[in-house]
Formats: sequence, C-alpha cells, structure tokens
Amino acid sequence: MDKKYQKKVLFLGMPDMALVCLSKLVYDGFNIVGVVPPHRSDGTYELMCNFVRGLKLPLVEYQNKLDELDFLHKIRQLEADIAVVCSYNKKFPPELLKIVKGGFVNCHPSLLPDYRGANPYSNVIINDEAETGVTLHFMDEEFDTGNIIAQKKMKIDKNETMGTLFNKLNLVCAQMISDFLKDYEQNSNIQSVPQPDGEFKKAPAIEAKNLKNFIDWSKDAFYIERFIRALNPFISAMTNFRGVFVKIYSAEYSDKNPKQPPGTICKIKDNKIGVATGQGTLYIRALQFGSYMICDSKEFIEKFKPQVGERMGV
Repeated sequence: MDKKYQKKVLFLGMPDMALVCLSKLVYDGFNIVGVVPPHRSDGTYELMCNFVRGLKLPLVEYQNKLDELDFLHKIRQLEADIAVVCSYNKKFPPELLKIVKGGFVNCHPSLLPDYRGANPYSNVIINDEAETGVTLHFMDEEFDTGNIIAQKKMKIDKNETMGTLFNKLNLVCAQMISDFLKDYEQNSNIQSVPQPDGEFKKAPAIEAKNLKNFIDWSKDAFYIERFIRALNPFISAMTNFRGVFVKIYSAEYSDKNPKQPPGTICKIKDNKIGVATGQGTLYIRALQFGSYMICDSKEFIEKFKPQVGERMGV
C-alpha cells in the first residue's frame, strides 16, 4: 500500500493481535519503518516473521535481550517518531524506552487500571463483568501501568466467549491505533493521564501447563459455565472422564441442586449430560473426548453411554 503519512512508526507485537493491527496500519498507509517480532524461542516467531515479510516490512530482531547494544543501535538508526506495541510478553528496559522520542504506545484489551496482565479476555468473562474495552497507554518499565491516552468501552454479550471477545477487541484496538496515529501525524503533543494508585482487578494467565484450565466442580454451575466460555477456544476448560482428558466447549446451567457430590453425573435426559456442582447443575452441550472426537452431548451419549453416578474430574 502507498504511504499516506510521514511520521516514522516502529511496531512491536505478537500474534494474533499484532497481525490484525499491523495489517490495518499498512492498509491505512502509515510509515512503518521497522517491526520487532517475538524472540525466536517463542512459538509465534515464524508466523510473525513470515507475516511481516509478506507485507514487505523490515524486521528488527534481538538475539537474547531487548537491552542488547546491537539491537538498541538498530532501533536508534530507524529514527522512529513513535512506537506502537500490540501484545508483547517482555518488559521493555529503560534503555529501549528512551530511544523513540514520541514514546511507546501499548494497546491493552481492558479498561485499565483494571485487568492488568496477560489475559483480560478470559478474566472479565469469569468475573461476570458487564463491559470491558481497550486502553491506549504509554509504556513504562512495568506491565500496563503507564499513562492512559485513550479508552473505548464495549459491552460483554451474555454468551461471550474468549474467542468472540478476542476478535472484537482486536478490531477495536486496530481502529484506535489508526485513529491515534492520524492525530499524531498532525499533533505530536500527546495528552495522557496517570493511572491511579491502589489495588485493581488482575488478569493473570490461565495456562494448561499448570492445570489452571481444569474445572473445579465444587464451584457453582453459573461460575463453571462462565469459566468454560472464558477459555473457549484457545485454552479450553478441562476435566476427565473414565481416565481420559475431556475438553468442554459449551454448557448451560440450572439452579436445581442435585443430591450427588460435585463432579458426579446426576442426569442424562433429552440428550443432555447433567453434572452436579457445588451449587446447581451444569449441562454439557459440546465437548472433546481425548484427542480424537469432538461432538455434541447427544453423540457422546450414543457412543459412550455415560451413566448417572459416574464421575467427572478427579
């Protein structure tokens, strides 16, 4: 695409947010002078690099750390007016932050100062928030604590999943960055306000490697249903059945309290699998059994014939 704007923009990011935002900035004609991908040890490294090459943009990489003299020299030579960050898992050292005269502007998918951290998408759904949004803020040496430039709110739908929210917020982020850079082209005096001090809601990572994605059947059914949506599809809420790992993608809840202990199948009726929870009943709608079968509850009942009294989980 032809470059419509003159200000030099350094871009740092990781898929998938970075793919959406970078393609928007290129399409809108911004002058991207360099792109810093994730470290080569990251699983998204090749994807990001191939995407950048496809856009015919210059890659700027570092060997081990973001404060390496050679890397800092490369960034300095770009003479970027401003840097834009879309999802990056490294803290930026002060030596890097000082190089770009306009500063580093991060796009964070929550309404800061609430939900600082790696996974705002899941945590706002788990916590039954009514709204979330996107925050543009200057970066400092900590994660998500810099001065706020702009925010945009968005309603969280009743049946929102991590995937649907991820897609919506990525598009909002891309548009906000584009609008911001258009304004910056005309006026480089960026207005911002400090984030308040205090304790705020957090957005920690929810990772399969430390079993944080396993369902706690002692929780109430309403919570578990949200937990399932909040991890669908990128992480997946897990349990096990007959010694096999099970991913649950969709469920519905009932306030009716069964007599069985949490995690026990308490009802099989109308092609539904009801599981007792700490309070209420969770009805499984779609699941994956092991690594080979994804199905709705009707097909699962037909093939595996689960029985009332069998247990989910450990």
